[in-house]
Amino acid sequence: MKKKQNNLAGLAEYIVVVVLLRILALLPYRIASDTGGYIGRLGYLLDKRHRNVALENLARAFPRRGKEDIARIAQKVFENLGRSVAEFVHIASHPPDSIKRMLNKWVIIEGQDYVNNAIMNNKGLIYLGAHFGNWELLGQVLSTNKCAFNVIARPIDNHRLNRIIISLRSVLGAKVLSKKGVLRDTLRVLKKGGAVGILLDQNSSKEEGVFVDYFGQPAATNKGLALIAMKSGASVIPVFIVREDTYRHRVFYLPEIEIKRTDNLESDVLTYTQEFTSIIESFVRDHPEQWFWMHRRWKTKPY
Repeated sequence: MKKKQNNLAGLAEYIVVVVLLRILALLPYRIASDTGGYIGRLGYLLDKRHRNVALENLARAFPRRGKEDIARIAQKVFENLGRSVAEFVHIASHPPDSIKRMLNKWVIIEGQDYVNNAIMNNKGLIYLGAHFGNWELLGQVLSTNKCAFNVIARPIDNHRLNRIIISLRSVLGAKVLSKKGVLRDTLRVLKKGGAVGILLDQNSSKEEGVFVDYFGQPAATNKGLALIAMKSGASVIPVFIVREDTYRHRVFYLPEIEIKRTDNLESDVLTYTQEFTSIIESFVRDHPEQWFWMHRRWKTKPY
């Protein structure tokens, strides 16, 4: 009986989401973004659990900011998330040629030469990113580069919705890699000269991560990116998308991070994981309203 109820709840969730997606796809881009922003602000008011996590994390990262300032940032975080989902759905629901035209209209790109040079080297390419700005829209941008793009993502529990998300992410040819067997799949992609996007800003277990400094506090961070980069010899290019005004975005490709191995693998992993994390922190500090603060980043303790 419980399984049947869960199936019915999942089906109802699927129907609601499909209807909402259809509406967002039909609306003009700006109106779709505004609709998402409204839903995000409503979510801030109604979703007490995630609101409290965001407020707690922000107070922890910015101890000198007052409660009103922290609350203002947290509300912007929810609004940015709502806008980002709506914008991504609206754009990804169109045919590939239309998607590329919309990306050209709403997204400015800086540092494209860093990517082009890395692709020419044919060593494979790792995009270092974070749950920052409109990161799903960034995936569409990365899919337009002349290098087969793959993204690592954990499947969501509702398999019907998961199929929709995969179809939206892959509309420009990107392939979604499941976290199961991801190391083998990632190394195979890189060996063929492909590209993989890795978001390195979430809490990790002690077994899978190392503790590095993030906003002055030890944060368990997955060591996989550092290990993959050293094992594969692939180029590592940091990339972030920043919301510049209400509707427009700017993508920043940063210079390739030079990876040098020593005879101390443990030290190398710690060094590069810290470097990757520090780059992420620099963008989050400059634009705190655009990071996903609803995640318990410091959940795993070093003791």
